[in-house]
Amino acid sequence: MELALREALALVPSGMVPRIALISDGRENRGSIARGAALARQLGVPLDTLALAGRPQPEFMVESAIIPPAAFTGERFAIDLVVRSPRRATGVVELTAEGKPLGTSPVAIGAGASRLRVHASISEPGAISLTGAIRLGTLGEARFSRVVTLRRPKLLYLSEDPPGSEKHLLEALRSAHFEIHGSRDALTPALETFQLVVFNNWDLDSLPAARKTAIENYVKQGGGLLVIGGERNLYRERDRGVDDPFEMALPASLAPPRSPEGRCVVLVVDKSSSMQGRKMDLARLAAVGVVENLRPTDMIGVLVFDTTHQWTAPIRQAGDRALLKRLISGIQADGGTQIGPALSEAHNKTLPVEASFRHIVLLTDGVSEAGDSVSMAREAGLERITISTVGIGQDVNRPYLEQIASLSGGKAYFLTNPAGLEQIVLRDVLEHTGSTVVEEPVPPRVLRNVELIEGVGMETAPPLNGYVRFVSKPAAETILQVGDKDPLLVRWQHGLGRSIVFASDAKSRWAEHWVSWEGFDKFWVNVARDLLPHAQAAEASLRYDSAAGELVVDYRLGPNAEVPRGVPEVFVFGAGGFQEPVEVRKLAEGLYQGRVANGGRQGPFRVRPLAESTAFPEVGLDPEVDESRGYGNDAPLLGRVAALTGGRFNPSPQQVFDPGGRSVPSTLRLWPGLLALAILLNFAELVLRRLHHSGPAAARS
Repeated sequence: MELALREALALVPSGMVPRIALISDGRENRGSIARGAALARQLGVPLDTLALAGRPQPEFMVESAIIPPAAFTGERFAIDLVVRSPRRATGVVELTAEGKPLGTSPVAIGAGASRLRVHASISEPGAISLTGAIRLGTLGEARFSRVVTLRRPKLLYLSEDPPGSEKHLLEALRSAHFEIHGSRDALTPALETFQLVVFNNWDLDSLPAARKTAIENYVKQGGGLLVIGGERNLYRERDRGVDDPFEMALPASLAPPRSPEGRCVVLVVDKSSSMQGRKMDLARLAAVGVVENLRPTDMIGVLVFDTTHQWTAPIRQAGDRALLKRLISGIQADGGTQIGPALSEAHNKTLPVEASFRHIVLLTDGVSEAGDSVSMAREAGLERITISTVGIGQDVNRPYLEQIASLSGGKAYFLTNPAGLEQIVLRDVLEHTGSTVVEEPVPPRVLRNVELIEGVGMETAPPLNGYVRFVSKPAAETILQVGDKDPLLVRWQHGLGRSIVFASDAKSRWAEHWVSWEGFDKFWVNVARDLLPHAQAAEASLRYDSAAGELVVDYRLGPNAEVPRGVPEVFVFGAGGFQEPVEVRKLAEGLYQGRVANGGRQGPFRVRPLAESTAFPEVGLDPEVDESRGYGNDAPLLGRVAALTGGRFNPSPQQVFDPGGRSVPSTLRLWPGLLALAILLNFAELVLRRLHHSGPAAARS
């Protein structure tokens, strides 16, 4: 009120009887109206005061209001209230953030203590003042206020799909205020800078062991991990007792192929003299790698050729790995190159084998006549036998090898450097024989109704065109199913973090009908938000030390938080352009504190670093002032102010404009009027003279 009174005194025009009317409930919380009234008395300006009723005191009381100190932008967080009332009532809770309305929620309470839960969502980052008003009809209105620190969630999106194929998913996440960092490099990004890591259609086994361990530790320490399926998810047989760190973080494991017949793989290896040396060494290693990744029930055969062909290892079960490795190690390079007969032999011997997958891999570095290989490849494709070709070096018949692979449903690879031969052959074999993909229309079924799918409308979800078979772990929570009781959506808690596996994809291959489904966006946003960590790397609090007249900010690092290399520049911001640097010092291991004088200001205040920091997050303080706590008015104060200045307390409207016998001396300047009168008379004289002269002239004529 003092500031308003000073502004009014400055606006009083001179030469007029001054009077100011103050209309208020008198409940000041800043400045001093008594000081302003003394100034008005000094200037001779009476102050009439009119008392407003103020806010009526409600018949109920807000015993507690629990609001999370931190949340993510766009996240729907809960506000828990305890209200004590003398009787039953219904009403609403209205929420505002920095004065902007967030919405209202209907509530009902009983006599005594009632627990209420409402939800809010704020899209702007920073320390936000959240205010609530509880209105319960005739019981009145009560308010509460807290500061919530909002930050934008960061998501690392790793995908082996072609760019643009996942646009529907990424658009949905961006619209939900996720900050997305896309990459095809799973090794370089620092995981701790992200709240959520997404692997989309990724060959998870291709990650090195150290990176797998880092990802598992990331989840244990509170990070979120989402795996979205795809055709690149390949099943690999593992030795017993060997744990995969990445798989340990997931709620489900890739399922082995269901068919009891197993798989049949035939390697057709060029052993011509041009393959001598490193090429042949790598070809043998590639063959051994395939053997090591087959199950004992699978079938394996190795056929070598130059100008003729012979079976190094006729098609047999892969159980005796030691024998197969010895046979493969005995392959020696010699002779010319004749591909056609060797391919035909491999095809003829593979055809009668009963297996869920039958696959032939041709390795060659030379050129050979096509012969009847093209027609044979076409027949193999019809007989569900796939043939992949690997050309090593520059002297291969590229069109021929591409045609063989294309006609049979395999793939063609060409290497100028044979160093990557082992990985390519193994990956190709697994891709054509290790997939547990099911490609058929399957409707999703809800197994558990949880908050994650609340409001999505799963009952209207269209079928998916396919999925990857996973097996849920015993402690995992299977939410959605497809097919023959196969999991579609599985989640679990791993340490402080969570992970989810979605067995289908999020693009127009298997999710062709999902991308246009009205529940698509909400489904994926809910999945992503469910994985966001709620344990922060550091806790920050801001308080006011009334004895020292200082704001005190405390930072406490979590047990698994990375120790910062240094303290960033930190500033405090307040109303009226208040801005001061805060010197933050380390008090103990993981404990930091900063102090700054606030100059008697009452807030709100925000303390934040110049650069975003997980160890020193933004924090706010919005002390609940008397304006929001007090009820009624302070009529005695308004009466004293009026009496001090010679004004009136609660005057009528007519009395406000009554000067009360006061007057202000003024001077009236007459010369402007007299000058105007002289000019007017002079003009009149000129007119009369002209009329007088024109009269005789007219008579003479």
